[in-house]
Amino acid sequence: MPQTPPTTGKHTLPWLAPTKLNLFLHIIGRIETPPFAGYHELQTYFQLINYGDRLMFTPTDTPGTQIIWTPGEESIAHKPARMEDDLIHRAAALLQARRPSRGRANKGMQITLQKNAPVGGGMGGGSSAAATTLIALNHYWELDIEREELQEIGLTLGADVPVFIEGRSAWAEGIGERLTPLPSPVADQWFVIVVPDASSWTQKLFAHPELPRSTPRQRPETLLPDWQKNGFNAFERILLEDAPTIRRCFDALQREAGFARITGSGACLFAPVPDRAEGKRIAERIRQNTPEIKRVIIAPALRNPISADSGVKNI
Repeated sequence: MPQTPPTTGKHTLPWLAPTKLNLFLHIIGRIETPPFAGYHELQTYFQLINYGDRLMFTPTDTPGTQIIWTPGEESIAHKPARMEDDLIHRAAALLQARRPSRGRANKGMQITLQKNAPVGGGMGGGSSAAATTLIALNHYWELDIEREELQEIGLTLGADVPVFIEGRSAWAEGIGERLTPLPSPVADQWFVIVVPDASSWTQKLFAHPELPRSTPRQRPETLLPDWQKNGFNAFERILLEDAPTIRRCFDALQREAGFARITGSGACLFAPVPDRAEGKRIAERIRQNTPEIKRVIIAPALRNPISADSGVKNI
């Protein structure tokens, strides 16, 4: 859980909602027991990244929650048409409902989101913003909800939300909610993350007849040390065959970095690099030669704790 964030009068300094990369994503079968019976069972490693949306929380005297999106490195064209459909609003509403029972005054909050994380890129931007909202409002409203309960609340919003509430990289199983915080094999590395000018549809991919659904279960001590060779992304082959734009971005990144992998169900791709300078060199070369690239992100692995610039808090 985060430390108390610094404040400036009525306003708090921004909270970073870090994104994630799936170093690998294996589907090992179907879950047979409730509450997720019938869902695909996964094995993955969530590597948190020091990059993402930023959220500002400003208390108001009016009950309820107001959500304001502002463009950052990503446009706000995909903002939900109705505020009630926004994951941030839904997260706030879940905690707002718990305030009367805990004897807290029912005042409101204005939440301003600066949109940086790619939309639909497989980096968990929406889930992270929801998790950050739960953590921040739990603090500001003094609800004293323990992390485990907060993760249970977050799971109702999405399978990726609990890892962002955990606040550190982790081995994950089940639908992604069973977390084991294990040391990251790339804790000291940076990443070149390519955002293609293309979209990926998770539900369509999960229903694809050629999706590998029976990868043998592996142990983290075997898989993590050599994750690039021993792991893969179950959606990658389908995406590369069916989406030429993603394929060209993948080929460009692999050619310049010597490695490329899809994160989540796409469409973003990534490669680890030793430092920012190498990441910039690779980014400049692939941008020049690959018009299918929308933008390139260069960011380090999230370290715990991490020193924040300009007062930006990390969860």
